[in-house]
Amino acid sequence: MHKFVLEAVPNPEESREIARQAILILKNFISDENILHDIDLVLTEACSNVARHAYDNRADCNRLELNITVVPPEYIVLEIADWGRGLCSESIDFTMPSPEAVGGRGMFIMSKLMDNFELIKEDNKNIIKLTRKVQEDQWLTKE
Repeated sequence: MHKFVLEAVPNPEESREIARQAILILKNFISDENILHDIDLVLTEACSNVARHAYDNRADCNRLELNITVVPPEYIVLEIADWGRGLCSESIDFTMPSPEAVGGRGMFIMSKLMDNFELIKEDNKNIIKLTRKVQEDQWLTKE
């Protein structure tokens, strides 16, 4: 098992950069470009959601944390955390919005591209936990 922690200030630029950094780490373990693309898309969406929605005040917008757990040759766990207002799991709609909708596709996309999607609240910490299974032949390394 391999663990990595990345931190950023949750603004649009750094939110995108933390996703890029994660993909650079994962390229050391995963050979399948489609999986890396899916994870990049999911992380970009999750991290930008933190930048846009987690904190009421820009001055409070001070922390985005990404924990990556790589367990070859089985799965990857991504935990995107903030200390902002958090999400209410009962109010999240995981269906695809109408074509006319301006937004609201992120949760749908994340839930479809990952094998497991959880919202966790630990004290003041809000976590989106995403798990993706990876087939044995899609790994660069088995350990």
